[in-house]
Amino acid sequence: MMDITSDQREAWSKRPENHEWEGIIGPHYKRPDGVVNIEALHEIARLNGLTDTRSEYGHLNVGQVAMNIRNRLRILWKQGMLKLPSI
Repeated sequence: MMDITSDQREAWSKRPENHEWEGIIGPHYKRPDGVVNIEALHEIARLNGLTDTRSEYGHLNVGQVAMNIRNRLRILWKQGMLKLPSI
């Protein structure tokens, strides 16, 4: 299990690029209460050609799955190739 310290979490949250990324992707996979809708995130991954997310990350917890998918989607965003469903 990966332990993230409060200092690491705070440092991540202060990076402007991370705020921008979460502002773009967050509304598509987070419920209004902030809880991750992992099914929505899998669907975004599928929409972007990442068809292996369920089998590849099946042994991980929801937070780890979300992190891995978001990291892969972030690459597409940086390349200007990210596809998102309508909200």
